[in-house]
Amino acid sequence: MPVSLAAHRSPRHVRWWRALKAALGGGREPPYLEAMDAMDAAIVLFDAQDRLVLCNRNFRALYPGLSHMLAPGCSFEELLREAAALGMIPVAQGDLEGFVAQRLRQHREPGAPILRQMPDGRWRRITEQRLADGSLLAFSVDVSDLVEKERALDAARAQAQQERERLEDALEALPDGFALFDADDRLVVCNQRYREIYERSAPAIRAGAHFEDLLRYGLARGQYPGAEGRESAWLEERLYRHHHADQPLLQELPGNRWMRIEERPTRLGGVAGVRVDVTDLVHREQQLEQLNARLAESRAQLHAVIGTAQSAIVTLDEQGVVLSANPATATIFGWPEADLVGRDIGVLVPGELGAEARAGRAAPQDIRARHRDGHSIAVQLSLSRLDSAGGARFVALFTDLSDREAYAQALRDANAQLAHLSETDALTGIANRRRFDRALHDEWQRSGRHGQPLALLLVDVDHFKRFNDSRGHPMGDECLRAIAQLLRNCVRRAGDLVARYGGEEFALLLPHTDRAEAMALALACIEAVEDAALPHPDSPLAPHVTLSVGVASAVGAGAPSPAPLLDAADSAMYAAKRAGRRRAVMAE
Repeated sequence: MPVSLAAHRSPRHVRWWRALKAALGGGREPPYLEAMDAMDAAIVLFDAQDRLVLCNRNFRALYPGLSHMLAPGCSFEELLREAAALGMIPVAQGDLEGFVAQRLRQHREPGAPILRQMPDGRWRRITEQRLADGSLLAFSVDVSDLVEKERALDAARAQAQQERERLEDALEALPDGFALFDADDRLVVCNQRYREIYERSAPAIRAGAHFEDLLRYGLARGQYPGAEGRESAWLEERLYRHHHADQPLLQELPGNRWMRIEERPTRLGGVAGVRVDVTDLVHREQQLEQLNARLAESRAQLHAVIGTAQSAIVTLDEQGVVLSANPATATIFGWPEADLVGRDIGVLVPGELGAEARAGRAAPQDIRARHRDGHSIAVQLSLSRLDSAGGARFVALFTDLSDREAYAQALRDANAQLAHLSETDALTGIANRRRFDRALHDEWQRSGRHGQPLALLLVDVDHFKRFNDSRGHPMGDECLRAIAQLLRNCVRRAGDLVARYGGEEFALLLPHTDRAEAMALALACIEAVEDAALPHPDSPLAPHVTLSVGVASAVGAGAPSPAPLLDAADSAMYAAKRAGRRRAVMAE
């Protein structure tokens, strides 16, 4: 397109332009102008005084409202202000002078390309360059597609960052430890819980750290108590399980803490793992093992009592078939256990056992039994019924009346020892939960009949789990035995009962005791344990063992069972714990 001379500003400009055309083409449109007009870029040339020299068709189309000014000699600032006034430069709206000043500085000293949005919403990249003679050549190209792609890329980056932050938030919200290792066994990501679990290894836990290096770092600092003395073998086994995790792994950590590790391979060849704290579960299993050991010991004692008893003890099924017999059976009846088991009880007792006896309600009775050689024996029969999931069982106790007093005493001793074993806590020597439940029911009924108050204290040893963790379970058992003795020393009346309620909890059942008396006894129990000063190095309350006590007192009328009294004492005990422990709280 020919460059218009319609907007000449001075004869000098006209002469300048004519001379340029004459020099370039003899008064005809120069060929290079046609080439410039054919280009997609908008091109404009200003002289050293920032006056317009020429521009191409694309530039004119870009600024159609400036056609009356696009003539040689028009200054850059005039064009800039006119374009801004006509709304061709949206960024100038609101602060025209500030924009003009900034744009003039950029124009005088061109630097990086300028990115500008046009009124139609499309984007242009403007590049300006000073030439050797001081003139300035500027061209702009449409970069809308590039801007949109860049925006899309920024949006994708922002979305990816948001997704990563969501993933990190989710990992941090997990109550369990999580870690992801890549195909080269290097740490990709883990949550804070993972670092807390492996606190001794925490300084080495960072992205890119090799799994084996983390293990070695922890081994050197006692992170894995189970590896002590066999570090190399432990390391080899752990690395194998890390890559062949077909079953959960139970791992011990310092302080008798235990983690269950679940590791699974990822699709990219890495390993994702979760660490779940199962310390409480393991401790319960350990306690169960100890209880089973004590139970086995009690059973052995019971078998010893039965084995040495002077009375014949025979167990029967519902049909009266002998299931077992003690050695005294051979002494009294001439029937060793091996010969008697499987036979009907009729070989010892002629005729059927009475219905009352089979129901387990019959009183001991003197009968005539039969010896194996056929002669008659005077014995006393005591029959007890035991109901179990496998059906009814009967225990028949035969006492030889030829020496009634001796055997009667032996029977009393055996029954007393059996009763003691069945109703005594093996660890502390005080009443167990079974005896407590029976006594609570009986005293509640008695309280209702006579209108007398019945009080109940539920006692909890404060922070006993920490005691076991810091001093060990054997010392924990010693502590419970000492507390049981202290509580037993606090009661004075014969009808009062001190029992182990479960774990580190005790119960004191106090007939004929009102609220004030019960609270006084609760405070006395707390003081007795405080005075004993049993060391508790990990208690946040005191350097010694302390108690929290829930107190309740009621009259057993209006409720068929003592459940309300038990619930009230339990709620009061938890209220004492919530209030800071080391205190007694009376139930409403």
